[in-house]
Amino acid sequence: MDVGNMGSFNALRPVKQYFEWGTVKWLEEPEDLEKGRLLVGHVTFLPHKRQDQHLHTGDEQILYIISGTGEQWVDGHFYPLVPGMVYHISPYAKHELRNTGDDVLEMIIVYNPTSSNGNNILPSTEFTKEYTENYTVENLNDIIDIPALQEIQDKYSNAASLAIVIQDRDGNNITQISNMLKFCRKRCEHGYSCKFKNRYVTDSIKEATVTSCCYDAVCIAAPIYFGQQYIGTILCGPVFLNEPTEEALAAIRNEEKICGIDGLKNSYLDIRKITKGRLYAIIESLKTINTYIVQTGIDNLAHNELHAKTLQVLKEIQTRNQLEKALSEAKMKAIQAQMSPHFLFNTLSVIGELAYMKGAKEAAETTFALSSLLRKSLRKSQELVFLKEELEYIQDYIFIQQKRFRNLVNTEVEVDERIIETKIPFMTLQIPVENAIIHGLHPLEKQGVLSIAGSLQDNRIILQVTDNGVGIRPERLKDILKGNNRVSTRGIGLGLSNLKERLDYYFGDAYTLDISSSSGEGTTVTITLPFTNGRGDDIDKTAGGR
Repeated sequence: MDVGNMGSFNALRPVKQYFEWGTVKWLEEPEDLEKGRLLVGHVTFLPHKRQDQHLHTGDEQILYIISGTGEQWVDGHFYPLVPGMVYHISPYAKHELRNTGDDVLEMIIVYNPTSSNGNNILPSTEFTKEYTENYTVENLNDIIDIPALQEIQDKYSNAASLAIVIQDRDGNNITQISNMLKFCRKRCEHGYSCKFKNRYVTDSIKEATVTSCCYDAVCIAAPIYFGQQYIGTILCGPVFLNEPTEEALAAIRNEEKICGIDGLKNSYLDIRKITKGRLYAIIESLKTINTYIVQTGIDNLAHNELHAKTLQVLKEIQTRNQLEKALSEAKMKAIQAQMSPHFLFNTLSVIGELAYMKGAKEAAETTFALSSLLRKSLRKSQELVFLKEELEYIQDYIFIQQKRFRNLVNTEVEVDERIIETKIPFMTLQIPVENAIIHGLHPLEKQGVLSIAGSLQDNRIILQVTDNGVGIRPERLKDILKGNNRVSTRGIGLGLSNLKERLDYYFGDAYTLDISSSSGEGTTVTITLPFTNGRGDDIDKTAGGR
């Protein structure tokens, strides 16, 4: 006889149980623990027999003495057993009983399976089945802390004096077997199969079930469900519900002899014998452990979900902080970029005042012009300006260049008063003026003429910058007009290219920029812009709208 097949509890539960100390005939027991818990039995305790100390794991008892005399110890306290008396043994109490007379001790025993004091083993939990609907779980390993589960299993195993193991949905042990019996160890060592070590899957049952183990012994299997999903099993035992039969003992002796397993029979007889009341209490306790496992799983899933969300929030906060830091650094750099020119032209103003006080009038005037030039450049670099402001800026620039080139530049400015209030992009004239002085007039090494003209024709502004300098060679002019960057190293093409990009941004196709030049005779740059009647609104609407 080896490991038996799964059997229903009804097929395995006896109406009368036989023990070394006597018998229990069950008068009443529940068909469904959910509907009723009490078990009632008639106990016949043989003369001078003793039931050794045992722990009432998960059950409480009421004893009513019918006849005979005896004594009991409950948690170390002595109580005489006399007819007509009623005694209560609380859950998890240590109990010991014996018949002290020559007659049979008869009692009515009432069992109430309970896990009311399970918090001695399990942490408190609050469980609602609806919580399981929020999560999907494939296996116990996904939701439970195995070391913590092992500790709980060990505590309950010690309290119940039972071997226990917890398996996953595939029948693999996820905990170490607690209190594995000598009988089971001896048979496993000699190659016999064992439900505690071999895969044992109970997904076909919904409630804790008593199943055949081996040689009249039984074990209790309690499936673990997460909602409707089977995820594992708690397996405990083996135990006897009756004294072993002679057939079982003969088979054990034969196995001991043939296989040479020393002490197999004695270890078999050491298997714990329990009443059905105790069996019900064990089942109830396993259900409590099941509930704890599922609740702990939900707590862990919720914690992991919260942890993941927290990490996401922290990451978002970190990203936002990095962006804010980058923005702050950019603002600081912008402030520093503004401070440096401000500091420069403020310093230049002070130098100019000191130079003027020392009688260096020319140096003072040059310094003031440079300071004014920087101040306007800082304030207007990203704006549209009135044409008259552009001319003021050009005058400061030309003044400084005249001092640099020792009055080699003679400037003529003639602009129609009707257009001086129109707006143009800042430094529209500065670029062609700079090219005229640096690349046209300076190479002459004699005084040259720089003309700036502005007129209004057919509602369009015509701006011209003309010099009588060295001019531009035809092939070079061709490259400049094409935007060829080969000439950018000399500054001419690069400056005009930037000017064209800015004019294109503000005016689109509504402007023209032409260059005419003859080598040795000079150069004229002509810019044609739409007339805005002194307002920049039309230009603002055009900008960025292409």
